[in-house]
Amino acid sequence: MGLFGLLVLLSGCQTPVYVSETPSELVKFKKILFVPFSDANNISGFATDTRCPVCGRVFVTGEVAEGAADFLSNQSVSWLKGHTGYHLVIDRRQTSSTVSLHAVDQAAGDARKSLVDKGRENDADVVLTGFVYRFRERVGKGYGAESPASVAFGMHLIRVTDGGTIWSAHFDETQQSLGEILFQLGTFISRGGRWVTAEELALSGLKKIFEKFPKS
Repeated sequence: MGLFGLLVLLSGCQTPVYVSETPSELVKFKKILFVPFSDANNISGFATDTRCPVCGRVFVTGEVAEGAADFLSNQSVSWLKGHTGYHLVIDRRQTSSTVSLHAVDQAAGDARKSLVDKGRENDADVVLTGFVYRFRERVGKGYGAESPASVAFGMHLIRVTDGGTIWSAHFDETQQSLGEILFQLGTFISRGGRWVTAEELALSGLKKIFEKFPKS
C-alpha cells in the first residue's frame, strides 16, 4: 500500500461524530415531540466553554451564524419525516431564551424535566431537542479559504415516562487544510478537495448522526 492509500485508510478512523444509544430492545416509542435547536450562546453568554444543559458534556463554543439553529432544526425535521414512520409533533413555542433559563439558573436535571413536561403536555412518548455550540462560516473561496468552517452541535432523545436518555449524538468538527492534518485526506477528497461551507459541514454531520437514529 502506498503512502496515499495509507493516509486514506487512516483518515477513515478519524470521526467528529459521537453517538450514544440505548439497546434497541428497550427503545419503544411512536410519537416524538421535536423541540427546535437552541443557540448555545444564549445559554452561556458567549463563554468560551459551555456545558450542555441536558447531558453535561462540555463544548468549545464560538460564533453561531444567524439562522443556524433554524437550519439544523429544519434539516432534522425533513429527515425525520422522510426516513422514519414516527408521529412527529413540533413545539412551535420553543425559544432560545426558554432553554437558557434552565441552563443558567437551574441544574441540568431541571432542564431535562422541563423537556419531559413539554413532552407530557403534547402526549408524546419522547422528546428530541438540540443545541448548536458553534456554526462559523468559512472565510474565502472553496479552493482557497483563509479560515475553514467550524460546526459543533448536540442532540438528545429523552423518554417522557422517566426522563431517561434513549439516544444522544454530538458533532464537532473544524475542517482543516490539507497541510495541517494529512490524516483527514480521505474526508478532504470526498468533499471535492475544497473547504466546505458551514451548512455543508453541518449536513455531513447530520447525515452521520441520523444513520444511527433509532429505527421506527
